[in-house]
Amino acid sequence: MKKWIIISIVIVVIGGATGWFLLGKKDQSQNVAAAVQTTTAQKGKLEVEVTGAGSVTAITDQDVTATNTILIVDSVSVASGDTVDKGDTLVTFKNGDVVTAPFDGDITTVSVKSGSGASQGTILLRMEDEDEITSPITRGDSSVSSDSPSSSLVVDTVSVKEGDVVAAGAPLVTFVDGSILKSPVPGTITSFSIASGDSVQSSETVAHITEYRTLQTTISVDELDITKVQVGQAAEITASAFKDETFEGKVTKVATEGTSSNGVSTFDITVQITDPKSLKIGMSTEASISIESKEDALYVPVEAVYSSKGEKYVLVSTTSNDSTQSTKKVSVETGISNDTYVEVTSGLAEGDSVQIPRVQSSGNTAQGGMMMPGGNFREGNGGGTPPAFSGGGAPSGGRQGEN
Repeated sequence: MKKWIIISIVIVVIGGATGWFLLGKKDQSQNVAAAVQTTTAQKGKLEVEVTGAGSVTAITDQDVTATNTILIVDSVSVASGDTVDKGDTLVTFKNGDVVTAPFDGDITTVSVKSGSGASQGTILLRMEDEDEITSPITRGDSSVSSDSPSSSLVVDTVSVKEGDVVAAGAPLVTFVDGSILKSPVPGTITSFSIASGDSVQSSETVAHITEYRTLQTTISVDELDITKVQVGQAAEITASAFKDETFEGKVTKVATEGTSSNGVSTFDITVQITDPKSLKIGMSTEASISIESKEDALYVPVEAVYSSKGEKYVLVSTTSNDSTQSTKKVSVETGISNDTYVEVTSGLAEGDSVQIPRVQSSGNTAQGGMMMPGGNFREGNGGGTPPAFSGGGAPSGGRQGEN
């Protein structure tokens, strides 16, 4: 009698467990059914962009040293057509520097005159030797110079102060030997460190100039995107300090070497800001570089496209004669894509209703694979939560997909 009682109890337990499992499975199916919604295939402009974050910097930001000194010509001893011997005086500067003929030959052109300024390396004239080879003669060639790199210059007058805005070529300092230090670039003098009577070494930094009117931002781009970025491409820039404002720009430099961190390589892209307006150096920015766009493209959300065994497809909503709602699997071909939308080049028509997942409960599985942002398709069971379709907004942004 005890054995029968035991057997009866076991049967009840197993039966109860089976009933719970079936009920749980039924509820799970209901959850999956409720986790989808529909949208329609739309036509419009589809844009593909590469994005990155960075900060604002100045395009012109450099030190000024005494090597930028320009000497003033005192006298020119030759003219075009003259014949000279090696060692003959050609040009004399006000500080006593003398440039002499480095070889025998004929003077073909003279580029300076008394009162002219000549920086180190400036072509003063050209000479033709006995082999009829013409060579440029520059300041520093065969010179008897008091302005050698190791010498110092004595400041006579200072023409600017810190905070001044100067143009390229504007006089900054005049030295007692008659030479002049001029601004090599336009901008604002952010530091100035010499005064009248100071002795300045030729390699010494005497000022720093920053141009605040021409700004740029440098962003880091993933190695998968860098091959799509080229100099001259348009960019749209936003700044954290101006949330409701956008700035236009264009790519001016693409790094040829990347930086690797934790197995991921990134490359720097420099974008010049066309009109910086109120932007300031150091502000945080985000830039979107336009890679590709297509007018009148047919597109759907990326999560609407699945892939299984190399086939891409969507689930199209249909209504039968008795008003029963159902779906059918429709094979599609895709074109360009970004993080939000993918172009459908065949298989769908404008206005077709397709299913997209809204949420996905833990433990659920989906047949095939969901199309991931960037045009990459994931095969097999789709784990994780796909991005919800918001419906609004322009179809732009993100990484270019694979056709």
